[in-house]
Amino acid sequence: MKLKKYIIIPLFFLCLISMPKARAQEQKNTWHTSQSINTNFKAVSSQPDIDVFSAPNIIKLKVNHDVEVSIYTILGKLVSRQYLHPGIYEFEQDAHGIYIIKTEETSCKVAI
Repeated sequence: MKLKKYIIIPLFFLCLISMPKARAQEQKNTWHTSQSINTNFKAVSSQPDIDVFSAPNIIKLKVNHDVEVSIYTILGKLVSRQYLHPGIYEFEQDAHGIYIIKTEETSCKVAI
């Protein structure tokens, strides 16, 4: 019985240590509202539902109506999926690479 207590305590602390990292990752892979699109951003795509812009480590969208936006790596791994309302949004990604932005109506390739 006493041995089980010694095993449970370290596992409990291990879970606590890994939780902040998971929360940080969750907050990182979300779209954040933005005020405007600077001249530093390159226009990538203009579609009926979204306009896509890129800069180093950042993807910006100008959303014209309610839409669900998904971001995938070039290998098909889902990075983020979020429902956005009309406005301008920013997504930061530490890893340089090519990403696929998909909505119900369109998809485009973005290199950052």
